[in-house]
Amino acid sequence: MKVNKIVSASLALMLGWGGTAFAQDEVDALRYTRYGLTGSARIQGIGGAQTALGADVSTIASNPAGLGMFRRSEFSITPGLGFSTSTGRVGGISTNDERNNVGVPHIGIVFADRQSNEDSDWRSATFGLSFTRLNNFNNRTSYRNTAGGQDPTIVEYFTELANLRGRTETDLDNEFDNGFTTMEGLAYGTFLFDFDEDGFAIPTYREGEINQAEEIIRRGSQNQIDIAGGTSYRDKIYLGASLGVISSDFRQERIFRETEASTNSDFTSLELRDEFRTRGTGVNLKLGVIVRPSDVIRLGATIQTPTLYNFNETYQRSMYSQFLPGETYNAAELPGEFSYKLTTPFRASGGAAFFLQKYGFISADIEYVNYANMRYSEDDDFSGNSSYFNSINDRISSTYQSALNFRIGAEGRYEVFRFRAGYAITGDPYRNADFDGKINTFTLGTGIRLNKYYADVAFTSSTANSLYSPYNFNDPSVFVPVVDIEDKLNTVMLTFGYNF
Repeated sequence: MKVNKIVSASLALMLGWGGTAFAQDEVDALRYTRYGLTGSARIQGIGGAQTALGADVSTIASNPAGLGMFRRSEFSITPGLGFSTSTGRVGGISTNDERNNVGVPHIGIVFADRQSNEDSDWRSATFGLSFTRLNNFNNRTSYRNTAGGQDPTIVEYFTELANLRGRTETDLDNEFDNGFTTMEGLAYGTFLFDFDEDGFAIPTYREGEINQAEEIIRRGSQNQIDIAGGTSYRDKIYLGASLGVISSDFRQERIFRETEASTNSDFTSLELRDEFRTRGTGVNLKLGVIVRPSDVIRLGATIQTPTLYNFNETYQRSMYSQFLPGETYNAAELPGEFSYKLTTPFRASGGAAFFLQKYGFISADIEYVNYANMRYSEDDDFSGNSSYFNSINDRISSTYQSALNFRIGAEGRYEVFRFRAGYAITGDPYRNADFDGKINTFTLGTGIRLNKYYADVAFTSSTANSLYSPYNFNDPSVFVPVVDIEDKLNTVMLTFGYNF
């Protein structure tokens, strides 16, 4: 198995225990750039295919040109319940984890001003404000593994870090006395390795099988507030623009453990704990158009500028070890803080909707985004050319590629009732990986439409696969555990709407 590809293309779980506590890497850039399914229950019930649809509150965030189709003002709110399941498989052992959360993925209000004079070319001026959840980060993943007696483990990984970086015993003694700042320093401080007479780092002696276990707990969300306006030209061409302000809050805690039962060595166990929290805000601009050449078909397109983010990150790591006959050692880094910027790629979408008279419609979208264009920069620089981030930006360019996201859905109508189904594919962002990076989403929905009120319910089910390795040696042929992870997210949401 090509472990170097696995580590560089891990979906969202790469530990990055390379000696820095910072979490800015290619995995984190993708986390804030790749969005889930968004919108009201009606829109999510049709797989999110709404670029050409218009006249839904969700259009504020997707294609603001759809605001020009409103004839009445409208308010809607969409509470939802998410059920996430993560299955980690390694060495024939499967571990399942579940996490549920309640939220409000969408709220929107539209103020429509329809011209009474139908002879006017410009027939509406509509303003909208919406709140949209772009990503739900709540998830828990764990796995268990047994390493054979001859297999190197994370202790050998720490030792290799010290040797590759030319760390000396004097150097690490100084870090021990003045505060830990590196991963190999934490391992040295908890007596997981020492130095031989030639100054070469060697791991503490262990014997027999090593049991490994890890928990990765993530919390938070990514949300966008949009302020938008739209208009209608002769009810044939609809134009709109929106300003989006994104807020992101992501927290992650990782706990890695190794234990040994043999009494022939003093080593008993170790625990590595890594915690960080990243909060940030970003801003983007979206322009959209919908063309209605006839009552049967609508064509839509949008472009969105790159999102410019400012992030602030706090982090801390600690390590614990235990040896016979009951000796324990602890080491911890001082809490740290770091600020940086991230620029996400330009996005473009196109769509078409076909209306089957009063019986419903079919809608389809395609979206383009080039993930290789994500760029980090220092806090006072948006150029992406700072020396600190050069190597990370190079890895982004070599790891990711452009991708196409597809969404298709349909709605059937019978009197006041609506029935919906949809399917979405979030394209594979990885240039070269040993797994399929697509995310597949199936959706179902139904609803009822009255004169002033409406209600919709939707169910969505997304599945994503990834491979993950907790550490990686300089020699890619050295064995490391590889975890096959399947993440599922099922969501139920209910939209209540009022026309006024």
